[in-house]
Amino acid sequence: MASRLLANLIVMGSTIVGRAVLQAYRQALANASKSGVAQETVQNIRRASKIMAEPEARQILGVAEHSSWEEILQVS
Repeated sequence: MASRLLANLIVMGSTIVGRAVLQAYRQALANASKSGVAQETVQNIRRASKIMAEPEARQILGVAEHSSWEEILQVS
């Protein structure tokens, strides 16, 4: 009898905690949308995920267009 009561309390407690966490998550998303944090985060992700063009990479490394892989590896 005591184990059944304890199991019910655990299930009810975890349900309550789960609902509270879900509600807090939804509120955090709403706050982020209102303050512009969500849009800023998306923009930062887009900037970070850009693929560098080959001419830009060559310019950063300081190698010519006709450089071999060995020359590029020596530079880096």
